[in-house]
Amino acid sequence: MASIELEKLVKDYGAFRAIKGIDLSIEDGSFVTFVGPSGCGKSTLLRMVAGLEEISGGRLKIDGKVVNDLEPRERDIAMVFQDYALYPHMSIAENIGFGLKMRGVAKAEIEKQVKEAADILQITQLLERKPGQLSGGQRQRVAMGRAIVRRPQVYLFDEPLSNLDAKLRVDMRTQIKRLHTLLKTTTIYVTHDQVEAMTLADHIVILKDGVIMQQGKPVSVYERPVSRFVGEFIGSPKMNIIESRLASEGGAAELRFYEFSLPVAGGDENGKAVEIGIRPEHLIPCAPEEALFSARIDVLEPLGSDTHAICLLGDTEITARLAPDPSYHPGQILHFTADADKIHFFDTKTGARLEMAAMPLAAGTTA
Repeated sequence: MASIELEKLVKDYGAFRAIKGIDLSIEDGSFVTFVGPSGCGKSTLLRMVAGLEEISGGRLKIDGKVVNDLEPRERDIAMVFQDYALYPHMSIAENIGFGLKMRGVAKAEIEKQVKEAADILQITQLLERKPGQLSGGQRQRVAMGRAIVRRPQVYLFDEPLSNLDAKLRVDMRTQIKRLHTLLKTTTIYVTHDQVEAMTLADHIVILKDGVIMQQGKPVSVYERPVSRFVGEFIGSPKMNIIESRLASEGGAAELRFYEFSLPVAGGDENGKAVEIGIRPEHLIPCAPEEALFSARIDVLEPLGSDTHAICLLGDTEITARLAPDPSYHPGQILHFTADADKIHFFDTKTGARLEMAAMPLAAGTTA
């Protein structure tokens, strides 16, 4: 196992700078996810750690050693790709043990390590088959088995579940989480799926345009996003954003949106454009006299355990995550309140978090 240090790491493709001076410390034995939209630089950053992309500037340390100029095989890492990269003419046992064979490991030791990896991944019964006889999820387990027998200091996963269907992705997430709990090897996992990022990691790194937007424990990032971008990207359904404007009169401040208002503390710039952020699960149906605002149901998405109600607040579309109720119907007016400490505020121009706070909500908050 090993710690990893990224110091002012830069990647240039000609005049284009894809990675823009990233600093990041990854603790020994931790599970870190790189997540962000397509083109944010997450896979490029992972490939730089792997040695598959040349580092244009800065330093990369693995276990305290600068590895900028080391070949991938010299970095003591194992990488799992999304396309499995299995040899179709070899058996599963031969695929898993191939790297050990190339390094001159004795046959008996290869068989021992292959069996141990297969037992961990519950694919012992598949060892005599060929890759073409396996499902996508089984082939991904084989790819993971090939990485396990390497016994590296670091595991790298590059969107390994993106080719699987929804059920298999959930199953494989469990397998990967269980594997890390068992082996406790430092792991970096790249994904565009924020659900994967949140459920797998003990540290999450959100990237955009080659820059780290926020990092930290998944729950901390979820509960206190530093920007509108992070607030909307992390969470499903995504955070609701409502445009508003600050009004400050007689020492009292409030945000006004449509025909509603929200009393706040910390607002001192009269007329400032502010965005209100509320997650779908934090909208609470209530009586009209207790409402922060009211909205009309446009579309209902029943999911069994809950219902997503897509509603219209003026011309703003918002989503509420509600308990199942057959009485809900399109066109119905719903009245919502929220816990004051679950409401977020962002600068409309910059998208940055504003250190404002909603006053405790009570009856009569409508304008």
